[in-house]
Amino acid sequence: MSPISLTQLELAEKANLSLKHLGEIERGRGNPTLESLHNLSVALDISLMKLFDLEVDLFTTEVTEELAIGIVQSASPSDKTKILKILTALTE
Repeated sequence: MSPISLTQLELAEKANLSLKHLGEIERGRGNPTLESLHNLSVALDISLMKLFDLEVDLFTTEVTEELAIGIVQSASPSDKTKILKILTALTE
């Protein structure tokens, strides 16, 4: 699969996100909803699994834990259940 070349604005529009929110997500300051993550994976034409397939050395353990905790804490109860299912699938 060839890499997709999109500007931040084009990606935000394709993923139905505001440019500001996409920028916050990219900087690790925004907490995307599961719907936003799904929209990003569709816009990038990659699976959600691939979206989460990060290089291990991109984040320290502490940063990874902080980001994950922030996402879970801000999620709705039903999204927390979905997050648990995703985490379970990733660790199987």
